[in-house]
Amino acid sequence: MFYRVRTRLTDTPGALALLAQQCGDAGVNILGLQIYPELGSVIDDIVVETPDSWTAAAVVELVSGAGGDEVSVVPCATHDLVDQPTAWLRAAMTVLESPDSLPAELTALLGARVSWSATEQVRAAALTELADRARSAVGVPPTPAAGSAVVEYVVDDDSVLAKIGVHVVGAARLHAVVDGTVEASLEVAPAWRRLGIGRQLLRQVSGLAAGRGAGELMMVAPPTEEGVVPVLAAAGMRGRIRLTEQGLSVHISLAGVRPVTELLAG
Repeated sequence: MFYRVRTRLTDTPGALALLAQQCGDAGVNILGLQIYPELGSVIDDIVVETPDSWTAAAVVELVSGAGGDEVSVVPCATHDLVDQPTAWLRAAMTVLESPDSLPAELTALLGARVSWSATEQVRAAALTELADRARSAVGVPPTPAAGSAVVEYVVDDDSVLAKIGVHVVGAARLHAVVDGTVEASLEVAPAWRRLGIGRQLLRQVSGLAAGRGAGELMMVAPPTEEGVVPVLAAAGMRGRIRLTEQGLSVHISLAGVRPVTELLAG
């Protein structure tokens, strides 16, 4: 029997190895694997071959016992072993030739899944945009988008979350305020860096800090982090960076930064 398994694992060393070990011990063969990184976790899409007597419920029990969360299991066939990036490229060629094939292509690519990963939402939006461009080239109006890849920024009193659908791909949080300086943290999932998300998070968390009356934002980054300077430059902000025992200490001036309430008001 072949099954497609989707599960969420913690983004820690050895989590996937434990799942693979448990499958091997149970005589379940992993034939295909796609990994979709998110913030603090990963979504694994796996095609497995099980003994004939196995049911979907048995697969769910196996994966859950290996640390998997939000486990979904559906029967599949060998065509599900096609390399996913290749499948999306083939779908793009089909959509360019026939824009009206978009719904069928998305159905074939995504199937009957409970949820899409953030990566799949971006891919679906890109394929939709490709279909719209193909239609506009021949004077046909675009159709409503099949899924949105717009990053939504959810702001509360001390944090900003960057979300694509239900998936969190970045976060910035304020911590203690000491002598006019507010400590903050900012993280963007590896797969979603260099797309402007860090810049927007920095701007909005700076607005939160300004709303608290702080004059400076302080963050600590790993000493090997290379994205600090590009994010500061893209956000149009000035900062002092120095190497400490804890890592890179980044002090950002909040002079002229509008409080986040003003930013939301327009």
